[in-house]
Amino acid sequence: MKHWRAPLALLAGAAILALSAGAAVARVNGTIFDHPAQVRAFALDDHEGRPFTAERLKGRWSLVLTGFTSCPDVCPFTLANLEQVVAELGLLVRPDRLPAVIFLAVDPDRDRPNLKEYVSQFHPDFIGVTGALEEIENALKGIDAVAVRMKPDARGQYQVNHTAAVAVIDPQARLVAKINPPFEPAATAQFLADLIRRYGDARAPGDGR
Repeated sequence: MKHWRAPLALLAGAAILALSAGAAVARVNGTIFDHPAQVRAFALDDHEGRPFTAERLKGRWSLVLTGFTSCPDVCPFTLANLEQVVAELGLLVRPDRLPAVIFLAVDPDRDRPNLKEYVSQFHPDFIGVTGALEEIENALKGIDAVAVRMKPDARGQYQVNHTAAVAVIDPQARLVAKINPPFEPAATAQFLADLIRRYGDARAPGDGR
């Protein structure tokens, strides 16, 4: 089985933001890249069996996380967290600026049969994508992520070590930021709202929310 690896970092000179949530200060471990990087081409399928390429990232914001459906902790925790973050974000930005949540499933043999059921339990609009290992690797490189299949145990069971950070992709299919768990919903939503407004205002000054 092929191992998948990606660069440890895309860009230097990132800004680390700390944002306030209500009266308490909640830190968001978010990195905004000085120079957004175009996501490289890939060809996967979504959980409905439809083609999912880098082109489908265009036209709206996206939050892309790496994982696998038999992940015991990080993946379900992150997906549940993101459901709360998007709900909070809905109070801060227009509906057309709400990001899609995309689960990049990196263990296709085990992920394909239950990918739809898996992502739907967190939110009906979440999108699961997977495919051939080579195409998964292309997608991983595009979001500066890593996934490595570990050696199976005596029963043939194995884990997949993977990046926990969530990639923030803008409507031009560029990697503009990364956020790391745990995600305090209100503070993370504010971080994303500020980022979305920053890029939106750059394209259309005076657009407000």
